[in-house]
Amino acid sequence: MAVFRKDKAPRSEDMRTGVGIIGTGMWANTHARVCKANPHVEIVGLAEVREGAAELFSQTHDIDVPIFADYRKLLAMDGLDAVIIATPNNVHAPTSIAAAEAGKHILCQKPMATTLADSKAMEAAVKKAGVCGMVAYTKRFFRATRFLHDFLRSEELGRVYHVRAVYFQSWLSNPATPIVWRLQREKTGTGVLGDLGSHITDLAQYLIEDDITRVTGMMKTFITERPSVTDAQKKETVDVDDAVMYGAEFRNGAMGVFQASRNATGRPDHWCIEIDAENGAVIYDKYVDTRIQLTVSKGPARHAGWVDLQIPARWRFGNQYGEDEHQNQVDHFIECIRSGQTPTPSFADGLKIERVMDAAVRSSQTGVAVNVEG
Repeated sequence: MAVFRKDKAPRSEDMRTGVGIIGTGMWANTHARVCKANPHVEIVGLAEVREGAAELFSQTHDIDVPIFADYRKLLAMDGLDAVIIATPNNVHAPTSIAAAEAGKHILCQKPMATTLADSKAMEAAVKKAGVCGMVAYTKRFFRATRFLHDFLRSEELGRVYHVRAVYFQSWLSNPATPIVWRLQREKTGTGVLGDLGSHITDLAQYLIEDDITRVTGMMKTFITERPSVTDAQKKETVDVDDAVMYGAEFRNGAMGVFQASRNATGRPDHWCIEIDAENGAVIYDKYVDTRIQLTVSKGPARHAGWVDLQIPARWRFGNQYGEDEHQNQVDHFIECIRSGQTPTPSFADGLKIERVMDAAVRSSQTGVAVNVEG
């Protein structure tokens, strides 16, 4: 994996990393909180196109910094080392490419972009500029995820046979829920596939260290119209998926089944992954207090049934200043900038997920299995 050029790191080890936040919506609030908790970070500017939104954001988080309607002006300001992009998906590509060309490090919300072509352009821009590019797949930054990844490297479970992963949310199960940008193809690309399906795709490939090479997909939109945000009596068309399923084949032969839905009644935010191998199996369930269970069928550790694995406190990311995944993510991003290392998940990692999602869309449209673009 390429390492970005050291001359792109902050000018002095004693200086804080100057961060600008582009977009001041929901996730920007989380980014502001964790940036302020990291002693190596200084938020130096904001960019937001919605009138008055950045001013309110600034007051809420007690951040007295310049505010720009045009993110290009933010990119040109002195003291800016990196940007966090927390905008709708259709803005990710042009903003990331401009930031890379300006020599700024980038933490971009997932998915990378609305099209595979734009994602490729983003990865190429970061590589050419020699800057640090990271995609915000936060599931990697749970302590339990790090533990399970390392456990699977040290515990000889043998060849992986099956991977099953789900991500369910219920916030769209009510047809009266108004339409938002996540339900509009022009702004989001895909619906639940890019929003939730991308998370479990990344998680699976990360945990077993194998890539998906072939996909058979099905995408559905159960509720095709929703009330307008500004007028509850007016209906607007939902033109993206609110449920997706796809079968997958991994490079080393494992079979995968992935399912994501925002119509999963009674599931506010539930994700789980199960891995079956020749000598045992694991279940990683975020819904049950981040529980990891193990069963082993062979060897000295063989036992009947499932046991809960205890997660030692030492499994954490670098300089961890908080216990939540968002803090771990930003801490990792900043540490990589300061040390000159490439973060994970990088833009190259994110591009792998975009290729799988592109295959899922093509398979859903054609009704046949398709190969993931190499």
